[in-house]
Amino acid sequence: GLPGLVVDRYGDTLVAQFGSTGAERWKGSIADALLAATGLTRLYERSDAQAREWEGLPVQTGWLRGEGATAITIREHDWQLTLDVAEGHKTGYYLDQRDSRRRFADAVKQYGVKSVLNCFSYTGGFSVAALAGGASEVVSVDSSGPALERAKAHVELNGFDTSRHQAWDADVNATLRRCLQEGRRFDAIVLDPPKFAPTVAHAERAARAYKDINRLAFMLLNDGGLLYTFSCSGGISPDLFHKIVAGAGLDAGVDGYIVERLSAAADHPQTVCFPEGDYLKGLALLKR
Repeated sequence: GLPGLVVDRYGDTLVAQFGSTGAERWKGSIADALLAATGLTRLYERSDAQAREWEGLPVQTGWLRGEGATAITIREHDWQLTLDVAEGHKTGYYLDQRDSRRRFADAVKQYGVKSVLNCFSYTGGFSVAALAGGASEVVSVDSSGPALERAKAHVELNGFDTSRHQAWDADVNATLRRCLQEGRRFDAIVLDPPKFAPTVAHAERAARAYKDINRLAFMLLNDGGLLYTFSCSGGISPDLFHKIVAGAGLDAGVDGYIVERLSAAADHPQTVCFPEGDYLKGLALLKR
């Protein structure tokens, strides 16, 4: 891989983030090489990540090669999703979680899950997966109104009964506490928060935040319920994340079986000499 370069493909469009001075220096050559390798003609630049600030580089977005509409519809497994490459997080969507969404849909079906709480839902990828798996009640929680509107549109786009889905524009931590106070319980909960610890220096503070939301999630799960919990923080190692979740379980007074360890999709490669590349880690747990 090339340090500081992220490229996602959505249909006939490439979206690239140039996050380092080296990648920026060779941007034109890299863009031409990418289009030559894929046979595509459109490449949109989304160089708006914080890493550019650390490199002393300005934000740059827009068509680097080609032109046209930025709204795109993609197919992920058995469902459709929409995005706008000019807006939203990262390059417009979180492709690194697509394998985990498939596994979640399968688990919902396998365990007969009926009620799902999807926290930090963004545009509802895990919510659509839950509905595809057969859940009858799915709640998407996020603090972004536009993201939730797209989540609701995704439910309709895939032909699901909209009465099976609720979108809550709210703070996740406060929502977890409120649900606990109201005595609500769920068969499955997804915790897919934003990056709490971009570096190891932030790990201690992030560990407290991860532990708190996982503790609350354990308490909100029905017995035999599923918890799909993730960290996309490079400053939190898989081993540390496991310890944090274990501590959350101890504080909640519950235990769980590890059904599966989860990571980024296969096209997000990790190398032996760059352990920080193992940024996305997750645990699929079954509450005992």
